[in-house]
Amino acid sequence: MKKIITLLAMAAFTLVACNPNNTDPDDPNGGGNDNDYKAPITIDGNFEDWAALDASKVTTLKCAGTAAKTDIKTARIYADKYYIFVYAEFDLSNYDAVNEAHFHFYINGDNDTSTGGYKGAFDQGETPCVDVMTEGDVIADGAVCDYDPSTFIWNGPANYVDWSDEYWGDPLELVGFVQGKGTKKAFEFQITRELYPAGKLAKTFTMGIDLLVNGWDATGALPNTDATETNPAGEAPLVEVSINK
Repeated sequence: MKKIITLLAMAAFTLVACNPNNTDPDDPNGGGNDNDYKAPITIDGNFEDWAALDASKVTTLKCAGTAAKTDIKTARIYADKYYIFVYAEFDLSNYDAVNEAHFHFYINGDNDTSTGGYKGAFDQGETPCVDVMTEGDVIADGAVCDYDPSTFIWNGPANYVDWSDEYWGDPLELVGFVQGKGTKKAFEFQITRELYPAGKLAKTFTMGIDLLVNGWDATGALPNTDATETNPAGEAPLVEVSINK
């Protein structure tokens, strides 16, 4: 069943890509001459190319000192017509050994707070709105591994707060949708816009990331903020991401 869903999704994207009426220059399937396009980031676990980006077009997230989940030290996000690139730097100094580390993307791809669900480690008020989640390892059996996640689409009640295996449904193995490489200190990821599995990924959307070290409870999450009496975990809203032209 998973293979059938994946093949149907990829076929749908192919049809869109071949649609001559799709002329939106900011759409990955739109018109325009892209023969000269070169991805600004190469997903190879070497991070030097991040320094060449226009800093004004990069969203930078930093871990607040008094937040509860601090294993992701910083993150950078850069989005263009084709891809969303994410750099995440880890702080695993509190562990004698890291046997496993799981990494999630949570994406509100339609930028609509009336759809999706699951609050996670973020302040989403009364309208949790995650549409798509990816789940995969960056460390497995004590060794760094490439990020090759499963993808889940929210299929539960709109704005439902809690985790539910039932509402996330069966995983989709979407080859090429998200990939990542890195080290025990940092990872870089690439999200392919045209392979987004829950409709069209909006030009402006929101997202969050978390890291789960040696278990299935989040130990790092961004965005976050400093803890307060009313917000002791230092939870923050999902970060807004816009496509750079």
